[in-house]
Amino acid sequence: RLVIVGAGLTGLRAAEAARRFGFTGEISLIGAERHLPYDRPPLSKEFLTARPRAEDPPTLRGADTLAELGVELRLGATTTGLDAVHRLIRVDIGGTDIDLAYDALLIATGSRARSLPGTEHLTGVHTLRTVDDARQIRSALDAGARTIVVGAGFIGSEVAASASRRGAP
Repeated sequence: RLVIVGAGLTGLRAAEAARRFGFTGEISLIGAERHLPYDRPPLSKEFLTARPRAEDPPTLRGADTLAELGVELRLGATTTGLDAVHRLIRVDIGGTDIDLAYDALLIATGSRARSLPGTEHLTGVHTLRTVDDARQIRSALDAGARTIVVGAGFIGSEVAASASRRGAP
């Protein structure tokens, strides 16, 4: 049994590669988000500016394709513990903890967006990592929010360009 923690691009590609290279065992793909794997880069530009608005970004693979690959999806599930000695991973699914046994484990959770210290509970302060984050930012832009972008990397620059294109001050 292969357990992949992280239902993003890397987790999906790992499941596909396992099958392509002949792995015939069970594959579980665990993701904290409730969405099928999707492409994150468009969140900072196309998703914020597209007209008509898409409610969800395009998925990388549909549920039917993943089922054909024999991938068990566990979306909306948070990994809360690891027992490497006994090869168990603890997963919270809807408030219920279950232990999943594994023969091989891949942790492909990516990164987290960092927020400015002390802003975690302020209204109107957003980070961008997930489609739900992008929806909140898009709603703020729809409402005419004054926009300040902290972070001049790729994502920050794209968000600034998207906000500017939409006329946000």
